[in-house]
Amino acid sequence: MVRIRRILRDYSDAGSVNALLAIWGFVDDDVFLTKAGHVGVVYRMRGVDYEGLTHPQRQVLTHRVQAALRLLDEHCRLYQYFLKERIEHIVPASRGRGVAREAIDQRAAHLNGRRDLYDHTIYFVLVYEPPAAGSNRTGLRRYRMWHRGFLTNAAISFLETEIDRAVSALHDKAHALEIQLSDFGPVRLRKTDIFGFLRHVVNLNRDAASAAPLKYDTHLDYFVPDLAIECHRDHLLIGDQIVKVLSMKEPPARTFAHVLGDLHAIPEEFVACLEWQRIPNDRMRREIRTRRRHFFNKRVSLVNYVAPETKPEEMLVDESATATVNQLGDALTELEVNGHFFGFCSLTFVLHGTNWRALQHASAEAIKALATHDGSLFDESYNLLNAWLSTVPGNGAHNLRRLALLETNAADLSFVFALDKGERVSPYLGEDALSIFETPHHAPYAFNLHVQDVGHTLVLGATGSGKSFLLNFIVTHAQKYEPLTVILDLGHSYRKLADLLHGRYLEVGLRQHDVSINPFALDPTPEHLHFLHALLRVLLEGNEAYRLSEVEDRETYEAIENLYALDADQRRLFTLANLLPRALGGRLHKWVDGGRYASLFDNVEDTFNVERIQVFDFESMRSYPALLEPLLFYVLHRVTARVNDPAEARRLKLCVVDEAWRFIQHPTLRAYVQEGLKTWRKHNGAMILSTQTIDDFASADLLRTVVESCPTKLLLANPALDRRQYAELFQLNEMELGSEKLLDLHEHARRQRAPRRALQPVRLRGGPGAPRRVCVSGGVGTCLCTGSLVLVRSDS
Repeated sequence: MVRIRRILRDYSDAGSVNALLAIWGFVDDDVFLTKAGHVGVVYRMRGVDYEGLTHPQRQVLTHRVQAALRLLDEHCRLYQYFLKERIEHIVPASRGRGVAREAIDQRAAHLNGRRDLYDHTIYFVLVYEPPAAGSNRTGLRRYRMWHRGFLTNAAISFLETEIDRAVSALHDKAHALEIQLSDFGPVRLRKTDIFGFLRHVVNLNRDAASAAPLKYDTHLDYFVPDLAIECHRDHLLIGDQIVKVLSMKEPPARTFAHVLGDLHAIPEEFVACLEWQRIPNDRMRREIRTRRRHFFNKRVSLVNYVAPETKPEEMLVDESATATVNQLGDALTELEVNGHFFGFCSLTFVLHGTNWRALQHASAEAIKALATHDGSLFDESYNLLNAWLSTVPGNGAHNLRRLALLETNAADLSFVFALDKGERVSPYLGEDALSIFETPHHAPYAFNLHVQDVGHTLVLGATGSGKSFLLNFIVTHAQKYEPLTVILDLGHSYRKLADLLHGRYLEVGLRQHDVSINPFALDPTPEHLHFLHALLRVLLEGNEAYRLSEVEDRETYEAIENLYALDADQRRLFTLANLLPRALGGRLHKWVDGGRYASLFDNVEDTFNVERIQVFDFESMRSYPALLEPLLFYVLHRVTARVNDPAEARRLKLCVVDEAWRFIQHPTLRAYVQEGLKTWRKHNGAMILSTQTIDDFASADLLRTVVESCPTKLLLANPALDRRQYAELFQLNEMELGSEKLLDLHEHARRQRAPRRALQPVRLRGGPGAPRRVCVSGGVGTCLCTGSLVLVRSDS
């Protein structure tokens, strides 16, 4: 016979989750209160990007953490959380049109289909535990009356005074902590965000954490947990999440800054919690001396004293006890002489997922990450529930695995180093980032061209390193902003892209029929007259050592002015040559009617125009650098006029120059480009320059201008890279320079069992941190391919 009592026994025997949580409510907008009367605040930490930081630089940052720990006394408990979770579904807000929209959607679908992309977040929780009230007889009587339900006005006033005093002390500690940790970007959370953080830590599920908003400021222990907890021998079951808990059994034998850097490689979601509470020096001193005395007496066994004739040299001495005494003496020296202090420290990993085998593998990886530094983690079983509860702020009573560590070691274990995530919304454009890249740590990185309000970019890389792919990728994804896009190409790398984006592709050559150029069709404004004078100097001087004299220069300018006095159909280069003195006009014979290059500039009509997406291909002019230079000079002027057009001041303008810099030799053209790099920023313009090596820049002044004006530098694979030259030019330290070891495309494809251009390792510097390695994959049709790539970005 089935009885109702038997059916309900399991439910009645089960405890409530809220009874296990110490968190109770909010005192004000950013301070929470526990059932024991403790108060705390929560910070979200930006962290410092550690890639590219040298060990001394990392050590300087950990010294800031040591200084922060020094501010906390034995009444403060500091929790540090490192949360690794799968990224949220990416939904691009601005998508552009046509193929660009398809490319952006495919990229988002590719990233959303990856189950191994994770987001990393760091939180700090500071809990202040005021000295226990009620130690005297009057306070004890008041607390007993409170628990019995007889809350008198005096008791209420007493409790309010104690809480106000605790909150005031907490604010003082928190303010000092914020100052010391300012390098790591602490942001104090409001109660709505604190509630979401607590639900995430307890429920271990992003959807469950965001399912219920904060409605009440009290009884958080009831509203934070949403899922039932099942305790098994080797794991917990929280909702549908299998949970394994690992606790630090032994700390690393020797610590250094960012010793837990391998945590990013754990291939599963987890919550890592580092807890620290200072031990009073007098208490620690007594403990060390007691242990020293014990091990000193243990050195020689009592049996050695049974026989009175036993000599000291004949006694058996326990060398391990002697070593322990010496180590305890070193600890006492650190405490008494060096001014360091000890604290109770614990490190707990809460790994969770739905795949048991994957969770077992992640557990092994976590154990290996600490074992690499001679530390050890214990896979909890009997203490499983207590270990998990100890990761919730305020549940310090459940923490049974705390070790005494120096604050220097605790600072090395701290979670203050992070991976730069980029900015999902471009601060300058106010729209989505250009694209999302993937890092080797399986984390997304939001890439933006602009650093503050400067979008100039330099791309360097050997032939076949992926420059054309990268520029195709950037141009395609930049169409979400609907910019004016101008591409100067050598090699037909953008023909397919122009067709897909419905842009205009113009192949510039001697026998071009699609367009005719007449420079003198421009209006005679001072700017245009100055440009025409500079263009004439380029045509007259050429690549020879000849330079116009002052008189010839004045005659050239006057001839241009006189040309505009003629009818419009007479304004052409042939007419100008006749207006110049015979010697000067003779130098233009190859550019005018009857000359070899007359079809370039000596035309009656001018049909040249810059479309919204315009590609100029100079491949047919590759063998004629003397012709390519004036053509580029003219094209850049027309592009600059479009960039400076007040009617399009709000539109983004992109000018991509691919492999054209090898032909820029004329000082006038260099000065023109330098001016563009300095002034385009004011007109919302960005120039992307691509070439093989920095030696392609003919002038040291031009190279310095490019390096200074392009805050984003993209360094692609180059086996012949002069590492010392690049380190000096781009201010790379030995860590950054030593990490510039790029994968060979064929070897990488062989390892990945994929086509040669299947993945793209990338390095870039986003923000004040170090370079970032990412991967780009996916694309549109056949216009996008990949190659090995390194990006370095400076925000100085």
